Amino acid sequence: MRLLRSSRLFLRLPSLWRAYRGGGHLESDEEHLRRAAAWLLAAQRAAGGGGYAHSYHLATGWEPPYPETTGYIMPSLRRLGAKLNSAALGASVAAAHRWLTTIQEPEGNFRDLAGRAQVFDTGQILIGLNDIVEHGPESSGRPALIRAATWLTSVQEQDGSFVTFAYGGRPHAYYARVGAALLTAGRVADDEHFRQAGLKNLDWTLTQQEPNGFFRNLSFADEPPFLHTMMYVIEGLLDGYAETGQERFLVSARRFADRLREVAEARDGLLRSQYHFDYSVANPEKCLTGLAQWAAIAFRFAHLLGDSRWRTEGKKSLDFVKRQQIFSADPALNGGIFGSAPIHGRYMRFTVPNWGVKFFVDALLEQSRAAP
Repeated sequence: MRLLRSSRLFLRLPSLWRAYRGGGHLESDEEHLRRAAAWLLAAQRAAGGGGYAHSYHLATGWEPPYPETTGYIMPSLRRLGAKLNSAALGASVAAAHRWLTTIQEPEGNFRDLAGRAQVFDTGQILIGLNDIVEHGPESSGRPALIRAATWLTSVQEQDGSFVTFAYGGRPHAYYARVGAALLTAGRVADDEHFRQAGLKNLDWTLTQQEPNGFFRNLSFADEPPFLHTMMYVIEGLLDGYAETGQERFLVSARRFADRLREVAEARDGLLRSQYHFDYSVANPEKCLTGLAQWAAIAFRFAHLLGDSRWRTEGKKSLDFVKRQQIFSADPALNGGIFGSAPIHGRYMRFTVPNWGVKFFVDALLEQSRAAP
């Protein structure tokens, strides 16, 4: 096994060397999007059955299909398929949806790769189910949506947080994305109970924000949060604002984002991988997944506020991530993006995670909406 892993690494040394050197390709947005789509389709083929492989590791190869991210990849590929007029992407989304409906538990939840029922995973899949019901042709999406949202509301705490079936058995502010998904489910399914549960979770999230704008309970465990989960809370609040128009969600998201933009500008213009509660850098590497999310968030603010400074912020981060995208003849790498820069960084070391590519697609699509 060790020999096999070594041989895989040897075969990919050119791509590994390019990633270490940095300064890669900066092509048209459409070219970057096509390569990202090609990688996601390769991940789906490698996983088999319709789900997208969790990731590709340089030494161990493809991981199994990942239900959580398969759920929220679907809306991104639907939008991208419409932009590129790609029947293959539409077929990919339909296959992913069919697979998810076969693995949903009778109670409505979805399990993680270790077989444990998870609130966050179910909430992220709900994002995809919402999109299918709202935009897709498949009528089978609604029952799965109802079951997933019903299960989420059944395990929610009185204060709006999630503890039971939450990661580590503790509440997390980045579960704002679950609250936002419930809000959307309430609208799509015309169910006020789902909507109220979503509002309750987002209001709990607001209680986690400190005067300096940072949020408590932003990390997976007790370490300083990665940029990835820091972005999750902003995304959830912006999605909540989009669903409700309630200013408190936008104000909260802006307080955190404005401070992060100041932190980025004080260095070289790019956010780092992990931060302490006082915004000091805990890990000077770069979390490429989080930077892609940050770029999309910046473009969303540019679109919402008509502020060109946010457009500049988004382009700066997106261009950096674009240069990290792998251009290779190897379909397991072509179009992918490592989790960290350098690629041996703490976040997803030596790994191309499927959600990093998804958020990269989102950022490229959001850039066009934020155009002057």
